[in-house]
Amino acid sequence: MPQLDPVASVFLGIDYGSRRVGLSHADELGFAFPLPAAVAESAEERFAQIGKEIARLKVTLLVLGYPLSVEGERTKRCDEVDVFAAELTRRFALPIEKVDEALTSQAADEFGRRKARSANERKQQARTGERDSRAAAVLLQDFLNSRGLGS
Repeated sequence: MPQLDPVASVFLGIDYGSRRVGLSHADELGFAFPLPAAVAESAEERFAQIGKEIARLKVTLLVLGYPLSVEGERTKRCDEVDVFAAELTRRFALPIEKVDEALTSQAADEFGRRKARSANERKQQARTGERDSRAAAVLLQDFLNSRGLGS
């Protein structure tokens, strides 16, 4: 695990999906919040969107959700996320911290249900990646809190 300097570190939370990649960022007070998701037909376009956020925010560490089972075991999707993580490393040369994302989507869904007034609004949140970015914010906040950096 890399040594973290809370003053110099800029974190980008990432919730990987094959069509949508949820993104989040933490402010200087340690609160994580969702960013617009990387939603595009091609992986190349999604990586370009991620790269723009990395450059804009001057990110120093990527916090990537890792799909372990509730029991903490690897799932079938772990291999897919490992390939994605390797591509992130190749493209952006940043350290990656993989964190257990178990239950982050459920927490994001619960918040989304409270926010959305109708089933159509929930579907819209899923299509635009809003749900994925909320999940990225939950996992980033959990990461920050576990290291005493969250508020």
